Amino acid sequence: MTRNARNYMARIPLFAPFSPEELDALYACTYERNMTTGEMLIQRGDPGTSMMLILAGEVRVVLPGIDGNDQDLNTLREGAVFGEIALFDGKPRSADVVAATNGRLLVLERASVVRLIERDPQFAIRVIEIICMRLRTTLAQLDSILFQDVSQRVVTFLLQRSEGLERARIDTTQSALGRAVGSTRETVNRRLRDLEARGLIELTPGRITVRDRNGLSALLQGRSRMA
Repeated sequence: MTRNARNYMARIPLFAPFSPEELDALYACTYERNMTTGEMLIQRGDPGTSMMLILAGEVRVVLPGIDGNDQDLNTLREGAVFGEIALFDGKPRSADVVAATNGRLLVLERASVVRLIERDPQFAIRVIEIICMRLRTTLAQLDSILFQDVSQRVVTFLLQRSEGLERARIDTTQSALGRAVGSTRETVNRRLRDLEARGLIELTPGRITVRDRNGLSALLQGRSRMA
């Protein structure tokens, strides 16, 4: 393990309030591991034994479908944590987590977290806040799927994923975008081509560059007509 990972932890909202001594104690209970694109990091139904912090790369949180039509629930990037729900109840995982890119993770085992919660209840509150934020994101996505058409869902995805990103680049395939918005690759392709023709985005293989966030927002708010 490297001290860089320990210093990185100190900048994450979940761990930032810890004193240096507390952070050192927590860091001593972690270990680092690599991930490779497409690797199944967590499988639905697995025992919940650890929480992971993304040091580098991205992961997809996926709800597997019985008929093979999986639903992407979220994409998490550097600095995000996942697997935290099972840390509290120890029950099986509720979703799959798949590495979307190569990267590196910091793993914190459940037994260590339980001991920490017993010593510092504020830590439990901070983890609960993260769980609530994740739940709100999932509910917003469900609202989008239920009450928006495909065009609106695509625009919502682009706005959410491009927020705060340098040069607003989104590394994703059209198939992955289709899974995220609950549609087919072909339908998503048509919607993206329309947005590109309007000058709102630029398409390159495996990447979408948002060129005009205000224009996308206007579409979503009904100030411009969508296809």
